[in-house]
Amino acid sequence: MKNFRKTVIINRAVPGSGKTTISRSINTALNTAGLNIGLHSTDDYFMVDGQYMFDLRKLAEFHRKNSESFSRDLNAGKDIVICDNTNLMPWQTESYTRQARQNGYYIIFLNFTPRELKQHVQAQMVTPEKPDAHGVPESVLRQFIDDFNTYDDLLNRRAGINPHRHFNYVWDERNCVQVRLPGTAKHFDSDAVVTIKPKDYHKMKNTAGSRILQLIAQ
Repeated sequence: MKNFRKTVIINRAVPGSGKTTISRSINTALNTAGLNIGLHSTDDYFMVDGQYMFDLRKLAEFHRKNSESFSRDLNAGKDIVICDNTNLMPWQTESYTRQARQNGYYIIFLNFTPRELKQHVQAQMVTPEKPDAHGVPESVLRQFIDDFNTYDDLLNRRAGINPHRHFNYVWDERNCVQVRLPGTAKHFDSDAVVTIKPKDYHKMKNTAGSRILQLIAQ
């Protein structure tokens, strides 16, 4: 592919939405088109011998490692660099989008509308067939869905920021908790948003790559 924008793709999804599967599909399609891809997920750092071993105490450290790896691919000039995290709130995406802007990359958000809670719970269950499932508890998934819905309108830069619900946060590494800051959240920084609804998921597994190619063509 000769004429295209160097692009950062930010996944935004509740666990169990299928974002990693879609990312791999995009990766395959773009590689076939001759583009080089960097795919970065903080979850990968929690994988031990094929099993997901989450440790809250290591979350900040692993996010830093993921961000540093992401940055190296931008600095190396890779064609497409993907951040495959949940990215539910603007503050969680800011370091990635800031680095993208500094390196002159176009930014696309893949926005996965949540499924029914029970479907996310089922997708997260660890079984002999799915030993690498993440086992995120139902209470956490419920909160993630709430966070997704609360901040979803901030993908639109023209949307108003509501001081009563669009709160801003930072991660307190010492206490391993999210801490609210004064002021409000910012809008997400994007050039394009592709929304993937549950009813369109299976179709998008086959077409997401071509959709991205259309968006980045110049």
